[in-house]
Amino acid sequence: MGGELVIVEEEVKMSAIGAGIDIELPKGNVVIDIGGGTTDIAIISANDIVISRSVKVAGNVFDEEIKKYVRSEYNVAVGERTAENVKKELGSLSKYKGERSVSIYGQDIVSGLPKEVIISSEEVRNVFVNAFSRITDLLIEVMENTPPELAGDIIGNGLTICGGGALVRGIKDYFTGIFNIPCRISPNPLTGVVEGAQIYQKVVNTRLNNDYYGKNGNALRRKNNPTLV
Repeated sequence: MGGELVIVEEEVKMSAIGAGIDIELPKGNVVIDIGGGTTDIAIISANDIVISRSVKVAGNVFDEEIKKYVRSEYNVAVGERTAENVKKELGSLSKYKGERSVSIYGQDIVSGLPKEVIISSEEVRNVFVNAFSRITDLLIEVMENTPPELAGDIIGNGLTICGGGALVRGIKDYFTGIFNIPCRISPNPLTGVVEGAQIYQKVVNTRLNNDYYGKNGNALRRKNNPTLV
């Protein structure tokens, strides 16, 4: 791909940078990156990941849970695209104004014929809350294993949510209500990883030019176009 110097970094770390967190500071920050395949939770301080955990509960699982719910509740099989549309249109973790119901179409698992189903915001919310409980449990585990000296930083800095899952309605109130800690959404949840990598690339270039990497710097400075993975 043309990259001379390839640096492998944790995705959640790039998400933090893309969300505007200065990871160089010796202060603890909790980052929750809810992507398509996994949710990664990490506490970052002084340019290092202090503790991190990952669980395979994210956007794809939300789609699957919606499909399972419709099948068990209405005996109708729906496709991935239908489930994703329901997730985007009705997905929430708390009540919101303008709640509604939508019609979806699938295949009756008994007769095999096409069938219409009307599903409400409340039904989808129950599906989401059940799925998010696993993310909540993982966050509790991370918090329990956090070094005591970072506890004050976490309370002050709060939680930062990144990734496509950050767009779920009511997600801030959901986490704030459970942990009683301020919560904020990344300003660019869908593109934060890429933007964070671009920012970090400039940092690496600066370090190479300043011989930050010591003896290796002489060789690395010639490779002034690092690629982040």
